[in-house]
Amino acid sequence: MTEERDNRNLSFIQETVKQKRLYQSRIIQRLAWSAASGALFALAALVVWYIAAPYLAPQPEQPEVQPVTLPEPEEQPEIIQEESTVYITEQVSIELEDYKKMYQQLIQIGGQVEKSLVNVLAVTTNTDWFDETYTSQSSVSGVIIEDNGMELLILTSYGKVEGSESLQVTFYDHSTASAVLKKYDRNTGLAILSVNLSDISESTREVILYADIGSSRNLRSGEPIIALGSPGGYYGSILYGNLTSVSQTAALYDGSCHILTTDIAKARSGSGILISWSGKIIGLIQDQYEVTGQSGTVQAYGISDIMEVIEHLSNNQDIVYMGITGADVTTAVSEAEEIPIGVYVSDVAIGSPAFEAGIQPGDIVTSISGQTVTNLKDVTTFLMKCSNGQNIQVVCQRLNKTLYQELEVSVELKILE
Repeated sequence: MTEERDNRNLSFIQETVKQKRLYQSRIIQRLAWSAASGALFALAALVVWYIAAPYLAPQPEQPEVQPVTLPEPEEQPEIIQEESTVYITEQVSIELEDYKKMYQQLIQIGGQVEKSLVNVLAVTTNTDWFDETYTSQSSVSGVIIEDNGMELLILTSYGKVEGSESLQVTFYDHSTASAVLKKYDRNTGLAILSVNLSDISESTREVILYADIGSSRNLRSGEPIIALGSPGGYYGSILYGNLTSVSQTAALYDGSCHILTTDIAKARSGSGILISWSGKIIGLIQDQYEVTGQSGTVQAYGISDIMEVIEHLSNNQDIVYMGITGADVTTAVSEAEEIPIGVYVSDVAIGSPAFEAGIQPGDIVTSISGQTVTNLKDVTTFLMKCSNGQNIQVVCQRLNKTLYQELEVSVELKILE
């Protein structure tokens, strides 16, 4: 009995001890956890690299917008020749073949300049009396001015593209590209369109030319000229003629511009450029201002007078205005009429910044923000340096009975809409 009791008390020694499984080992568990953590970290790193790789990779250099600076045309000095007696010693007859050769040369000059011209198709959607929508199209010539590294810049008439929903440009080689209105100036009626350089094929870039701008300052009446673009009302027309006047001017707000008149018949929808026989652009055909007594003929802005406007618009800069029209009070006029030297204000546009500031017809502008004003050119040059919303101080001389009194007003400049 005692033996049975002892066996019962020592029964635990007889139990079978089982060996731990491999996965239950602490060392194995730690190794497995480390492996799982490493795999998870690697997976996370892979995901992060996949997302960040496009941003970490070196990006191709993007082209930067380069400022456009138009070259100053060399002004040829006016040569005054002394009159002398001309003796004709030989009679020379001109044959039809000579005329043919001359016109062939003119056609070659025009054909070369046409490479810098484009046809702009403007598409507009309107609504009729019955509330039905319809699409209308109009075309106007444009001239390629320059590129800024990203866009091709085209000068054209604002009135022909105003309000258009889409613009399409056709180049010399008949290829086309979409264009957008970049900037415009309602005062002169000029506009700059832009076409992305990436939308123009290499073959087209090799064909087109930039405008070869000349000077309109030393032109004379009677000089032969060529009208290109759409002077006849359709694109590609070329007309020949002569300048009839170079001294007429159009009164713009805060300035003036010379108008070149010709003996070339004017088409209702004519547009384009005037060039000299040397192939230089001397004028931009316009229909915003018509010289009295010259109706029905092609008239153009003298290119030298609108160069600042073209450069400003090409660089996407605003052109502000005061809203006065006037005339220069020169030293001779000042002495003869006993009035101050400056700009005589003949009219003030209703609702313009000058009107709101209190400038009146009859005032004489003598200085702007401390800078002396002696003519309209001074006013134009000063305003070209100003921005939309800027306040300037304008000093005027106003006649009070028999004496002129100084008056200073603050003018808040804005864009002519």
